[in-house]
Amino acid sequence: MKKEAILNLQNLYNYYASHPESSWITNPDNAPSLYKFVQKNNPKKILDLGTGIGCTAAIISLALKSKKIEDFEIHTVEQFQKCVDIAQKIIPKILKENITFHLTEAVPWSTEHIPYHYFNTYKKLPKIDWDFIFVDGPGGFTENEKYVDVPRGDVIKMLLDDDIKPGTFVTFDRSIPTLKIVERYFSDNFYFIPTENTVFNVLERKDNKVKCVDEAFEAMKKYGYFKGTVTASAS
Repeated sequence: MKKEAILNLQNLYNYYASHPESSWITNPDNAPSLYKFVQKNNPKKILDLGTGIGCTAAIISLALKSKKIEDFEIHTVEQFQKCVDIAQKIIPKILKENITFHLTEAVPWSTEHIPYHYFNTYKKLPKIDWDFIFVDGPGGFTENEKYVDVPRGDVIKMLLDDDIKPGTFVTFDRSIPTLKIVERYFSDNFYFIPTENTVFNVLERKDNKVKCVDEAFEAMKKYGYFKGTVTASAS
């Protein structure tokens, strides 16, 4: 890839979109939203959940390097060796300097705080005080010759383990089921950050103790659902 193309987001995205494995990259609407968000907030410790072929990590690196910021680190986590191999090969060298790759399997996980739910998590994550977590993995996995595709649970697990510090931004890319669960059970722990892109969802960790409340359950109790009656709103 030519040097002048590296410094241009559109050229970088086109470079990835033209790759035979381009199904592993973020969509064209989220790419500029991610780029602008990183440029605005200047995160230094970034966790990229779901390397794919390296598009997201490359965009984040480009956004920071374009502002002459060099003292940052991106840790990107992937479950498939094939993806890691491709990413290490095709991410432009200048953008790869600040990226560390982690290969680990995807495993099922559950918590008593959220009954009757299973999640997909990475078996091992690096331990750092993150400024920004980008969620686009893990993907589904196979178990007992069956394909398991459940919500991504790493952010929930990290929150319960107190591994997300106040002020950390969390962005969900193609992880709407996870976002809905976070909003239902952990809304007291995050601020919602509006963006110009309605499908580029950003949360910011509040400075408070982790609180797990089933908002849907509480709302149903409030309106008398479990008493067999529902309070009608005034017309």
